[in-house]
Amino acid sequence: MNKITRISPFLAFALMALVVQAEPPRSYRLLWQDNFDGDSLDASKWTAMVGPRKGGQSAADAVAVKDGVLSITTYTKDGKHYTGFLSTKGKFETTYGYIEAAIRFKTTPGQWGAFWMMPPTMGKPLGDPATAGTEIDIVEHRASDNKGKDLRDMYVINLHWDGYGKNHKTAGTKVTPEFSAQPLPGEWHVYTLHWTPERYTFYYDGVEKWATTNAVSRRSEYLLLTCEIQDKSWAGNCPAEGYGSLVDSKTKMDVDWVRVWQAPAKP
Repeated sequence: MNKITRISPFLAFALMALVVQAEPPRSYRLLWQDNFDGDSLDASKWTAMVGPRKGGQSAADAVAVKDGVLSITTYTKDGKHYTGFLSTKGKFETTYGYIEAAIRFKTTPGQWGAFWMMPPTMGKPLGDPATAGTEIDIVEHRASDNKGKDLRDMYVINLHWDGYGKNHKTAGTKVTPEFSAQPLPGEWHVYTLHWTPERYTFYYDGVEKWATTNAVSRRSEYLLLTCEIQDKSWAGNCPAEGYGSLVDSKTKMDVDWVRVWQAPAKP
């Protein structure tokens, strides 16, 4: 069940016409999912990280589940910025599959949200991303860049491999979706990765946006739903007044569901 089926039938029908998602291949089976039912994060699926990260603090209270939606709120308290960072590391990993999430970004400069995957062995060994794995950024959304340019209607898809030091390599693309009745910021959209042993293919609301055979990982990777903060960075400057309190902040990343489909095992 997804967000649009939890509201009135009339509004659900209207929204279904606006948000289209690609379908996994017919032979794929649903391997793992979280619809964020209940009133708290499912600790058997996700770990909410706690501690410093970049220019902010990851905090458990920045993560909430209510009315079938996961919300990660970025807020400021006593001059410090807080947000949420969720991972399935040690709880769920997959190799290949059709990986998708319905996300609504409400992003503010200095902060960005993302849905991505990571291997536990990034860069080990060097020169062999098939074995070591690749950071796969299915979507990263920011409100501005370090020059203040408005980027709310754009997102990026990125790959990173061979560690984060001098051997680091990256590839990716910027995506500016075509005009529709559903703008990118503040609205629900489905972000999808179809990962096979040969290639990555990325979709936005069912429309292919980028495909590559570069740095294809052939090892298991875990999922991440995260917000991060860094002042004067690629995401611009944090507001001088901060992001507001946990109760009042409008800076959020909402997630309706996450699903992982996988091809049947070969005989």
